[in-house]
This record gives sequence, C-alpha cells and structure tokens, in this order.
Amino acid sequence: MTTSQQLNIEVLTPSIGAIIHNLDLSQPLTKAQKDALEQALYKYHVLFFRNQNLTPIQQRDFARLFGEPHVHPIFLHTTECPEVSVLEYGLDVDPNKKPDSDIWHTDATWSTNPPIVGMLYAKIVPKQGGGDTLWANMIEIYKKELSNEMKAILSTLTAEHSFAYAYQPLIKPDSASMEQFMKTKETNPPVKQPVIREHPHTKEKYLYVNKCYTTKISELNEQESDLLLQYLFSLINKRPEFTCRWKWNENDVCLWDERTTQHYATADYWPQHRRMHRCVMMGNKDKI
Repeated sequence: MTTSQQLNIEVLTPSIGAIIHNLDLSQPLTKAQKDALEQALYKYHVLFFRNQNLTPIQQRDFARLFGEPHVHPIFLHTTECPEVSVLEYGLDVDPNKKPDSDIWHTDATWSTNPPIVGMLYAKIVPKQGGGDTLWANMIEIYKKELSNEMKAILSTLTAEHSFAYAYQPLIKPDSASMEQFMKTKETNPPVKQPVIREHPHTKEKYLYVNKCYTTKISELNEQESDLLLQYLFSLINKRPEFTCRWKWNENDVCLWDERTTQHYATADYWPQHRRMHRCVMMGNKDKI
C-alpha cells in the first residue's frame, strides 16, 4: 500500500500544514503518487507545492484527481476554464473592488453538496508583502476546545448556511452583476448542514460552522443561536497553534481539505496587485 512517506514532505506545524517538495503538478501523477497525496492531505490537512507552472487546463485536470471542479456561479474565471476562478484585486485592477476574503470560512458551505478539497495557485503576489493566507484545523478545535457535554449537544444540531448572506452585501444594487446574483440566489436557497461532521475517510469529527456563510442554528431561537454561533466562531482565533500561515511566492500551489479546515486571506496588501487561480472540488464523484 502506498504511503505518504514516499513523498518528500516538510512538516510546517505539528497541527496543520506540510510542504511537498520535488513534485511537478503539470505532469500526470501515477496512482501511487495520487494515493500518497491523499494520505498526506488527510494527515496534514493543507499541502503546499512551490515553483509550479500550470495552465488553467492543467490546474483543472490536477484538481479532477480529487473531485469534480465546481463552477462558481458569480466569480470571474479564466477564459480557458470556467472551473478555475480568478480572485484578483488591486488598485490598477479595479479601484472600487477591495479584497473580501479576510474572514474565517470554508468555501461554498451554502451548497447542498459542499466542496471537499480546495486549490489555490498564486499567479501575482504583492511586491511589498502582505496577502498571506491562514488555515485552521477544525478537528483540533473540536477535540481540544469543546467539552464532552458541548460535543454531545452540538452533535444533535444543524445550522443554516446561506449564499445570499455572504454575497448580497458585495453586489451593488444597480450593477450588471445583480441579475446574475438574483438568479443564483433563487437556485441556491439556504441549506442545513450538521454542526458536527465526521470525515468519511479518517472518521475524525470536526466543527462545521463558519462566520461567512452560517446564519443560524436551526433548532434554537434567535438569541440562543446568535450566542452559540459567536462562541463557536471565536474558537478559531483562540489557539494560534491550531493554524498555519503561508507567505505566497508566485507559482506556489496549495491544496487543502475543505471539510476539516477553515481559511482566512489577509487583505493587508491593498492597493497592491494580487491574482490567484482557485479550484474547489465537490464530492459527488467520491474521489476522495
């Protein structure tokens, strides 16, 4: 059986994060390499690869090893591949559009079939620094920050996740994007997700609420829900040792488990230019 020991792995922190050295993601992977990457992803939750050279098509094809790439309903995307979203900010790009991912979140939890793996490829990074991304290990937060009694209560609850809650404040009412937003809102009503989920491969439990998309605890009244969610959101910032922080270089790639992590993109680089190519992979093909 293939193990992650066959990869050249540099561990970043005991809790989360590892660098995979000497692996060219533009080339087809063997089954042994793909299996080893999956095992490393389960163990370290976030994997980094330096000095990659990927076209959008190559990025999409690599992403497909881990699930079905999702076409985001409102994000801009590359010309070649709608599955590769473009996250680009800077004064020279659009002076009225500022970075908006500086909030702890898991991608697209508003979907009935939420992502299982995320991928970012750094195309342009700020020349004067800034624009780091942080990831938090939600398994460790579940294990170490919640009492057994609280775990038992949370395991009986579901939470509502909303597309409109996150994106409506970002859309100008009279803009061309509003029509597309309203269509997407109609086809993506709020969904309920378990507050505590179990990873299908490792069987580890993790906390699955995030400040970006989670709006309420379904079984509680409004005041109870607000208080509990604020408490759960606060746990992500409580223990830095459950996080890792990545300073991007151009052509860095990151692959992360969307289920067991949350991430936060710092916005301190504005008005500098930053361009990232993103894929998120859904789990309907049961590839990971």
